[in-house]
Amino acid sequence: MMLRQNRRTLIGFGAVLAFAWFCYQPAISGAFQFDDYGNLGGLAEVEDTASAIEFMFTGIAGPTGRPLALASFALQAEQWTQGPSAFLRVNILIHLVNAALLAAFLYQLSIQRAVARYEAALVATAAASLWVLMPLLVTASLLIVQRMTTLSAMFMLLGLNGYLYSRARIGIRPKQALAGMSASLIAGTVLATLCKESGLLLPALVLVLEETVLERPGSVRVRDWRIYAWTFLILPLVLLLVYLASWLDYPDHLVASRGFNAWERFMTEGRILWVYLAKAVVGIPGQLGIYQESQAVSRSLASPETILACVAWSGLFLASTVWRRRYPLFSLAVLWYLVGHLIESTVVPLELYFEHRNYIPVIGPLFALASSLIMPPARGRIAGLLVAAIAIINAWFLYSFATLSGDPPFAARYWAAKNPGSHRAVMNLAIYELEEEGPLAVVDTIESTISTYPGLGYMRIPQLDLLCQIAPENDYREIVQQLERQLTTVDFRYAATKMLSDLYSTTSNTKCGGVDPATVISLAEALHTNLRYTNDPVYNQFYHKMLAIHAREQGNYDAMIEHLRQAIAHGQSSDINKMMVTTLGGAGEFDAARNFIDNAEALRPANPVQAIMWQRDLDILREHIRKLEQYVRTQPRG
Repeated sequence: MMLRQNRRTLIGFGAVLAFAWFCYQPAISGAFQFDDYGNLGGLAEVEDTASAIEFMFTGIAGPTGRPLALASFALQAEQWTQGPSAFLRVNILIHLVNAALLAAFLYQLSIQRAVARYEAALVATAAASLWVLMPLLVTASLLIVQRMTTLSAMFMLLGLNGYLYSRARIGIRPKQALAGMSASLIAGTVLATLCKESGLLLPALVLVLEETVLERPGSVRVRDWRIYAWTFLILPLVLLLVYLASWLDYPDHLVASRGFNAWERFMTEGRILWVYLAKAVVGIPGQLGIYQESQAVSRSLASPETILACVAWSGLFLASTVWRRRYPLFSLAVLWYLVGHLIESTVVPLELYFEHRNYIPVIGPLFALASSLIMPPARGRIAGLLVAAIAIINAWFLYSFATLSGDPPFAARYWAAKNPGSHRAVMNLAIYELEEEGPLAVVDTIESTISTYPGLGYMRIPQLDLLCQIAPENDYREIVQQLERQLTTVDFRYAATKMLSDLYSTTSNTKCGGVDPATVISLAEALHTNLRYTNDPVYNQFYHKMLAIHAREQGNYDAMIEHLRQAIAHGQSSDINKMMVTTLGGAGEFDAARNFIDNAEALRPANPVQAIMWQRDLDILREHIRKLEQYVRTQPRG
């Protein structure tokens, strides 16, 4: 009887996975989005193993470079020019695999809580079903680059499964079980972190399990268990908290560019965490998506909404810590959710809001909900109908969101209308307006946006770029003057650097009325006077690099060298190293070029893999200088 019931449960869960695949299918005809191009554009250069390895180890998405996630993209490099469909299919398949891993993990967790197998299977599959159909998590799969999130989660779930599998045998072979638990934690954490840094949370999440719903293994001495817990669970959390503490005082340039300090971000995230939970319960498609960067910043606790959110979280955290053994499911739901958001939703100066950050954190509340509804005494027809109703509503909203995403032109108009203050939504709309309605429609859209949201005035840079391409014979000096004034006060966006680069390229190749490369330099200088940009190291590096390029085109060698030195002072890059060395070599200053390479070797990145790539690039430059000097010496004098 029990076997038959479990079989029916598994068949039902398989049907849910198939249904989830069906719900996601309309999105297959979707499009690449903003972060996809910046992180994955290098796939166009992947032609062989060597170029694939270079792509893997030159990632810019995080401190680790996320090479393992990039490796999965490199395997699809030949499909980059064919559109996003193949990437989306893989992303959705990863999500379904994760759902199966989640069900296995929650089943093992329930069994180790002494839950009967049939009830454990019901709890696990119910929670995993709600999770796989949750609209809040849809952008983790449909924003292609967020495979980094889902792959990281896959290795975390594998680590959790391995940990519980080994732990189940601790009463029989304690030493082997502890070894298996340790190996699962280490491997899961390392592999997950190489996909995305949130993988570092795996030991802390296991600590939540051990301190709430799991009992201390009786077959291991108390002293030995404490040593194990401190070594593999508590110490990693302490190190992570020390890292987070290092972000408590943002440098001035970061406060200026981000628009908030560490305390303000912490308060704002306290409010946003409640928004995530509300959307997890009712994921209305129109309220979801990636174009929601215009989040209000909480400036003080004087705001009723902010203080209520923060006091509520403080109370829940305190209660779930103090009563973690008395109310284990409640404590698991609260602590798992908060710990899961520890990196991305506290003080690390990331953007404020992204729904894919809930991919792992929402598991705790879902497990607690499923257990409470399905386990006695609550179990009954009404509880089962409630779970089914939630799943059906989620599926409908998921299908609706996927259908919207699968029609990129319509979606672009929809998201721009829903989020008119999002520069990403407006620029995404501009792509489709350019194709379907022509450049004048784009110009009008940008103009309308800027008139309503002056902080987005930097968007007049691509507007000017477009005008120079479609009607270069007109005089745009009035627009340039207006833009110069606006750039001194616009919001901070790193995208402004690419906009200026594109305009510089256009004006270098096209004679445009009132706009030339020197004009673009004046725009860059206007932006440099903006207090949000003035001290930002990334913008300063770009700014001096642009001035160096302009000086080179003007034949001003000394100015070029000086601007390259200033660019390097704000942060070295292999690209700037190459510019400097080739410039010195071209001027015949071979000793200076070699000295520069020697100095650059001492500034290699801390990341060991990136350091190897850094050294490789310098070795190539050293060989270039050697060959160039040899060539010059063999040429006849006079």
